[in-house]
Amino acid sequence: MLLKRSRNGGFTLIELLVVIAIIALLIGILLPALGQARNTARSIVCRGNMRSIGQFQSIYALDNDGYFSSATTNLAPYKWGENSPGSKDPEELIHNTTSTTPTTSLDWMSPIMGDQVQLSPNRAQRTAQLFNDWGCAAATVYNDQVYPVGAPDDFDEFDLLAQTEGIRQVSYLAPTSMYYLHSSKTFELLGGGSFRFNWTDRSDPAERSRQFFAREDRFGVSLSGKVMFADGTRFMSRDIGLDFDPDPNPGSFSSFYSNNPTVDGSTAYGRNPFTSSVLTPDNQLLSYRHPTDAINVTYMDGHVEGMNQEESYTNPNPWWPSGSVWNGTNATEEAKAFMERQKGSKDEATIF
Repeated sequence: MLLKRSRNGGFTLIELLVVIAIIALLIGILLPALGQARNTARSIVCRGNMRSIGQFQSIYALDNDGYFSSATTNLAPYKWGENSPGSKDPEELIHNTTSTTPTTSLDWMSPIMGDQVQLSPNRAQRTAQLFNDWGCAAATVYNDQVYPVGAPDDFDEFDLLAQTEGIRQVSYLAPTSMYYLHSSKTFELLGGGSFRFNWTDRSDPAERSRQFFAREDRFGVSLSGKVMFADGTRFMSRDIGLDFDPDPNPGSFSSFYSNNPTVDGSTAYGRNPFTSSVLTPDNQLLSYRHPTDAINVTYMDGHVEGMNQEESYTNPNPWWPSGSVWNGTNATEEAKAFMERQKGSKDEATIF
């Protein structure tokens, strides 16, 4: 009689290895797809966030005779008004103020949304809210420290928040090309009175009209084609790491402005930043943080679109007011070629 050999139903080693290999293969296929889905979701959330901020800015302009909150309108008395009638001391901005008080002389965000979203009256906490609660969902890197040079009296409040709760990277930057002026100008204050300020930057690839200022009817004939603000992060340096400047009256850009991507030396966007000796390539990576190396852009009419890196380097028209005269100084090669084609047989190239 032949005896049948019994089986216990268990896996052989080869079968187990096959199962493990299949699982590993599935994980390898699914993880990139899940990561891509997560990044796409973050981009969608970011666009919704930017749309809301854009609407706040548009409502502010409606309430203020078409003037946008900017460094040359409501912030001008703090930034440019030194020794001028109507000027304000930036030191008034520190410690506890109101929810709509700008955190610095360049903070265009707090005045347009502070009351509506109940920002903190404390300057340090309000700054953290702008970066953390109202930042881009894909802006996930935290600042290594608060910029220590020229520390204001409330520096410790910023430092404590950074060490305990953490303060995320700068998310959104408005292009100075759409808000700043090239020549001295007398500005009529929104609350009455006037003063004269002067700002000139000859390193820009285009020069705005002397009549330009940050008002809806001066950006261009089509607001849907002009940039209000965009994704962007600065400042990642080799010696300090990622940081932001709490100075109540910082330099020309700080945490709320930047020159635009058509400027080859842009800190936030450029391939060859003017301060390349202290910057890292991460400035670009932190700005172009959405799928396909893109940034999200809010336009003056409030709608939001994606713009990939090549597009942002190529077409200057969305980044400058209509009528600006293009000279190509410090521009990207893509922008120079684009504007040469746009110029055609004309004597000079102008922004549409």
